[in-house]
Amino acid sequence: MAAFRPRVARPPATLPPDEFPALLSQNPVFVVLDVEATGGNFPPERMMELGMVRIESDGSQRSWESLLNPEREIPPFVADLTGIRPNMVRQAPLFADLASEIDEFSQGAWLVGHPVSFDYRYLCYEMGLAGRTYERPLLCTQALARHFLPDQPSYSLGKLCRGLGIPTTGRHRALGDALLTTALFRRVMEAAQLPKVWAFLFCCLLASCSEPQRPTKAPSDSVREARWPGFVQKAPEGSYRLKDSRDNRPLLDLKFVMDSTGVLSAFVSSFPSGSPYQSSSLCDFCSEGTEGHGQKLLGQRLLRDLRPGRRGWVGGQFLDPVRGYTYLADVEPVGERDVAVVLRIGSQRRSYWLIQQ
Repeated sequence: MAAFRPRVARPPATLPPDEFPALLSQNPVFVVLDVEATGGNFPPERMMELGMVRIESDGSQRSWESLLNPEREIPPFVADLTGIRPNMVRQAPLFADLASEIDEFSQGAWLVGHPVSFDYRYLCYEMGLAGRTYERPLLCTQALARHFLPDQPSYSLGKLCRGLGIPTTGRHRALGDALLTTALFRRVMEAAQLPKVWAFLFCCLLASCSEPQRPTKAPSDSVREARWPGFVQKAPEGSYRLKDSRDNRPLLDLKFVMDSTGVLSAFVSSFPSGSPYQSSSLCDFCSEGTEGHGQKLLGQRLLRDLRPGRRGWVGGQFLDPVRGYTYLADVEPVGERDVAVVLRIGSQRRSYWLIQQ
């Protein structure tokens, strides 16, 4: 009999930012959370650390954190990024052993994250594995910051906090990121309760207190928005050759397809000359239990969930055919090249070139 795997439901909608001030007037309780996991593709990946900060209605806060035994291997790049090694979780409790305590700590609270949907879905998935249901209302600090702290250079957690002068220590550990998100959330709450004119002055004050930024070179004409290729200005449907940026080796031909909701995916359509793969190759470079494992590579979806953004198509997931892991990925202009799949591995970046066929 196959192992039980709970259905990973789509999270409920987060509270619209313009309704946030009214919520604050009710003195609610918040729990800010952050999840560290063996990977972003679940199942089969599992949670290996959870950190939470509970903000009571009087403004006081207390924290909770625990390493968790994921009952599976921690990929080397995840261990390097988080500092969580296999020997650290070998004797850690299972999630099921702490499920009741986690449920109780977050009882009666709004869950807050940056963004919140990933952490919430992971938490619900683990609760399902433990035989429990879990449901909480959600707040996304990324959406709230865009609304109440406008015109910031970036809304990623680290860059946004540095821009606001918030120290970014303890990154990529669950409680460290939860505390950082809590500090950001308190800034958002302050801005949300100010009249609009004072909110503008508040943002100016925060900008004046931010960490100094190193000057950047003006972009060359080859990457100015007016010169960006059509690939990032409109729906990039069609066939593209995927090349490894390190040695320019052709890997796969991908066909990009957009669904009725405007979400973009890319499927393996053929194998160019010089590719290490062929028509009989199997998708066996990824972890057992992932979508398509052991099936023919031809026709498999390697890139999914891309949506239009400022610099291209963003927020996707890419199944790396070289390393065999699933990474967050964007498709954007890079340097003198036309476009690339840019993998976001913590502070590291890795790219694959896309050449239109």
